[in-house]
Amino acid sequence: MQVLGSMAATAALLLFQLVFSSVRRRSRNSFLHGALWLSHTLLPPLTTYAIGLMQSSPANSPPVYPVWALSLFLIAGGANAATAHDLADNFQWMRWLFVYLQSYFVFAFLCRILLSSTSTSVAVPFAILATTVASSHALGLRASSAAGDPAPSKVVADHMKGHAAASSSSQDGCRYLVLWPSHSHRVARGGRSSPSRASYTCELPEDDVITIDMVWDLCDREENATFFVSHGVSVSRIKGACLSYSLSHLLKRRFFGLDCAEARRSETRRFVVDGLLSEDNSDEHTEAFKVIEVELGFLYDFFYTKYACVFDVETTFFFTAVLKIILSFVLGVVVILKSHFVLKNVPVTGPETKAVDLVVTVLVLVVFVAVESYHTLMYLGSDWAMVSLACSRLTTGKSTNRFLPFSLRKPFGFICSRLPLFGYWHNSIGQYSVIESSRFLRRSKAFSFESESELMSMFSVTGEYLRQAWGNLATSQGLHFVELPHLLKPHIISFLKSNNSGHPLSNGKASLQRNVVSRQLSWTLQNETQAETMIIWHIATEYLMISLPDEAKGNKQSLIYRDRELATKLSRYCAYLMSEAPELLPGNSVDTKFIFDHAMYEARETLGSKLRKIDRLRKVLTTSYGDEGTIFTRGLKLGAKLETIQEGSLRWKLMAEFWTETILYVAPSDNARAHMERLARGGEFLTHIWALLTHAGILTRNPIPD
Repeated sequence: MQVLGSMAATAALLLFQLVFSSVRRRSRNSFLHGALWLSHTLLPPLTTYAIGLMQSSPANSPPVYPVWALSLFLIAGGANAATAHDLADNFQWMRWLFVYLQSYFVFAFLCRILLSSTSTSVAVPFAILATTVASSHALGLRASSAAGDPAPSKVVADHMKGHAAASSSSQDGCRYLVLWPSHSHRVARGGRSSPSRASYTCELPEDDVITIDMVWDLCDREENATFFVSHGVSVSRIKGACLSYSLSHLLKRRFFGLDCAEARRSETRRFVVDGLLSEDNSDEHTEAFKVIEVELGFLYDFFYTKYACVFDVETTFFFTAVLKIILSFVLGVVVILKSHFVLKNVPVTGPETKAVDLVVTVLVLVVFVAVESYHTLMYLGSDWAMVSLACSRLTTGKSTNRFLPFSLRKPFGFICSRLPLFGYWHNSIGQYSVIESSRFLRRSKAFSFESESELMSMFSVTGEYLRQAWGNLATSQGLHFVELPHLLKPHIISFLKSNNSGHPLSNGKASLQRNVVSRQLSWTLQNETQAETMIIWHIATEYLMISLPDEAKGNKQSLIYRDRELATKLSRYCAYLMSEAPELLPGNSVDTKFIFDHAMYEARETLGSKLRKIDRLRKVLTTSYGDEGTIFTRGLKLGAKLETIQEGSLRWKLMAEFWTETILYVAPSDNARAHMERLARGGEFLTHIWALLTHAGILTRNPIPD
């Protein structure tokens, strides 16, 4: 019973990972991520424990135990695509190697039971199938090791120094790398720009690389377009996948802190503005961001799954997968037909126990075949398969282990053209309100720590932080998610295109100047940190929502309604980022979180626990209650000033433009690691903007001279 119990627990964890590991990138549910972390942590030791119980069983224990243990190994190491729960796991692959070796040692002793007590017809497929276990685990370890290896990104960084941007504004002349042989580069001494100064760069032979312009030239030929259609995929998806894969190399380079040479050239901006965001795109506000979504999907797979390594050894992977499926089927059939040999040593009091062991043995083999087939089909329907199809067409006739033969691809064209089964992300943004959410906090009389009970106040505030965090987790008070505003992507793209001549990033100053209110409102931008500016404008936006409720009841197609929706959702999204993801914003994340929490307590101390009514807010402005210099009162003051604008459409136009500029202004960041970590926890729309600006050559909030 102990063996069956440990088998059931291990199988349950494996099933949980199979079902939910593929959807965690689209979920922000804390309980789901916690459960996945628990299963990822417990699965290896629990598997070893289950095998240890089988090995320590009495001498007359069932010889089907090795088959059960082998199935656990195969499912855990071969079928599960996830290789890491967080980025730190990729730097601990030696630890996982030790865990696997420990399991192999116990498994080796267990195998003697089956090999010594069964017929050759059972032992042979079992022995061959067991040899595939090491290769399955080795692929996962290789994926974890590769995720922490900066060498490929060094090749990309040095290539971009020589081919820093597309030679034209379209992808037809783009020399961005799509694929190159892993070990074909060489180190060259002496730079082209400064031959007298010694430098060391990686150079790639021109004949061994695949670039975006080569893919575009391939797809534009009529015979190749016909070829792709015959394989069940569209040319547009081939182009999109290859472009996204190429751009993912550039973001990966930022993760390793390498130089972005193309950011200093004007061609880089034109590549995005005149290429990705060109007027030729009929649905321009979604096409560019669709490329970014697929690109981030490639990065998620690279850091958290084995798909990148499968892509490198595609032929070997599929040969091994097919071999495992066939051998598992053969082993299951042989176990059924030779059950009197397999179960001859089982100590039973009746035939029922033999039947249970036989059913469990066949069931675990069936489960493995189903899981292995599922992950194989998922890869065939992924964007990795699209890139592989294009690159294999370009490398026809060359000896490589990277691609499947064309003859094996055609049967899977239907799958490739319709998968992936799930979207790339949840298409929603977090929402948080300082005014509305502050009511859930308890009153604290010594927040500033200036009284004689400073120590007690500090513990009190710390307790409040913990209580608020638990409240958001357990009851979702104050924190929620809404669908991405339909107008947000067009606003961002329109703003980038209209500001192509100069540096497009502004902390809101440009919007104030365009709407002729810079002289009256410039004081709102004169703060020590960007967090203070965002909180002041966020409080002002919340004030307007409360003071002007009738403006939200108009026609949903009207301009004022759409601008109001965009401004309010972006305002609350910025508040959400300050609360939940301050590491993605400018400045020190600890300072940003402290300023935000301070504003929350100011709102709570000023308003109490009553409902947030406009008369209560106006009373704060007309009385001496509270310090007029606090962030909260400055936000209310700004809101009252904006309320005096007679024309509602002008007021919300100003607010929509301000928040669009702000979200663009805070997006540039050198903290690529934080963005990659957020990919595994649902992702953030700010990461999409960060990626788009990176490809446009905008790495900082200050203009970079050409």
